[in-house]
Amino acid sequence: MDDELLETSRERLSEETPSLRVLFDRVVGEEPFVRLPDEELIDVLAAPTAEKRDLVIGGSVDEKSGTAVLVRGTLDALLVPLSMFAATPRSKPDSSRLSFRDYGNTIAFGEYEAAVDAVLWEVDADFRKRAKAGERNVAQGFGASLRRLRLQRGLSQSDFPGITRRTISRLENGEVAKPHGATLDAIADRLGVGPEMIETY
Repeated sequence: MDDELLETSRERLSEETPSLRVLFDRVVGEEPFVRLPDEELIDVLAAPTAEKRDLVIGGSVDEKSGTAVLVRGTLDALLVPLSMFAATPRSKPDSSRLSFRDYGNTIAFGEYEAAVDAVLWEVDADFRKRAKAGERNVAQGFGASLRRLRLQRGLSQSDFPGITRRTISRLENGEVAKPHGATLDAIADRLGVGPEMIETY
């Protein structure tokens, strides 16, 4: 999809957000369904299918069955066991505080965050095949290193003063190869490493 068409789609979705929100919540799910914030949801839904199939736009938790239903950007549902979200020394998943962040790249249970691609790797054979085919591109490069380092530091994509969440998301997804100048310095400063060190993670 070319940039002009994509921007037109985003504009139309933005204008229609109030009515779409009502329809979306009725079709995809109501309480206790949780979804991305409107702006992020619009961007994901307007994205090409190849991109949005690997993003999560919302979901819900069923404590009784010990599962979470995750809804992808393509509106396909995925059933995931809550047991796959193991506590870390820094945080423990709180399933009562489910949220979705970073334009569908992060699932959060309170302070606990999980990368959507890590979840998909575990539960979706098709995702694994696609990731293996492009594994070098996924695992290497500035964006992949930034994501690993950010998650290692316990930061969200909105924890970079003066840099939008969308910019960090685009960097991590490889939509932008590498920032320069002040942006690179600000990212490195927030991560507590030298700019040249980011890609070593």
